[in-house]
Amino acid sequence: MTRRPHPTPFELLGIGATAAACVALGVVGGYWIGSASRGGVVGVFVGLGVGILAAITATYFKIKSYL
Repeated sequence: MTRRPHPTPFELLGIGATAAACVALGVVGGYWIGSASRGGVVGVFVGLGVGILAAITATYFKIKSYL
């Protein structure tokens, strides 16, 4: 695996957009599941946690070539 010197601004924008999308989809999915199962706010927090974990994982795999 070759190490690249630094990311371009568009790659950084893509990393940020990916992380934001993961968190947003997690919260929306948690809200949807929480409202369907009458779980309320618990679903939102579980979705937020899943979204944050997905964002961390996606960010790691996108910046792995720069480490």
